[in-house]
Amino acid sequence: MSSRALILQADRIAREQGLNQKEWSIRAGHAKNGQTVSRIISKGDCRVSTFLALLEPLGMELAIIKKTNEGDEM
Repeated sequence: MSSRALILQADRIAREQGLNQKEWSIRAGHAKNGQTVSRIISKGDCRVSTFLALLEPLGMELAIIKKTNEGDEM
């Protein structure tokens, strides 16, 4: 999964929880105008620490899992 896909997935979750970019950014302790979220969505990349902070108010966390090959049983 790409960094852009992760960021867009988090944005979708935030919107499902009723948060716009401004409110999401404020709750994560970043720019009060929502610029942090807007910038990372447009760039498709950010620092891991920024992404982790943005996941916190969503009640989400980042996990590392072993990649499986297609067709493999889990």
